[in-house]
Amino acid sequence: MEHVVFHPGPDGSPSFRRFGSLEDAVRFVEHLRNVEGVSEVSVHALAPVQLAFRAYYKVEVPVDQAPVDVPAPSEPMFDAMPMAAEQPAEPVMADAVMAEPVMAEPVMSEPVLAEPVMAEATAAAEQPSNGKRSLGFFAH
Repeated sequence: MEHVVFHPGPDGSPSFRRFGSLEDAVRFVEHLRNVEGVSEVSVHALAPVQLAFRAYYKVEVPVDQAPVDVPAPSEPMFDAMPMAAEQPAEPVMADAVMAEPVMAEPVMSEPVLAEPVMAEATAAAEQPSNGKRSLGFFAH
């Protein structure tokens, strides 16, 4: 595991140096203390940090483009369905008391395995004698 030694540089600015092992870092600290007289030293272990990446898309509208004001169409875009004369203006409930919702039991089914439809699909999956793989169905 790599280690890093932080110490003030010759001009007093913060400085650091990386080492491949703790022993090398300790030898450098001894050198700083005994030869250069530096006592403000710290040693830290460098451990890798696991990262995960996710796709992220951001949509932007250009600043120089002003929003366009589009007038509303004068005609409806779709035909309204004509109301039947027999329909009442307000909906009528069949029952005055609504029933409590009931949770349904989950239905467990066994997975269905697809059977090959054509014999060519099986033949395309086999590797040819030259060692190259075929894309099978997707190559056509």
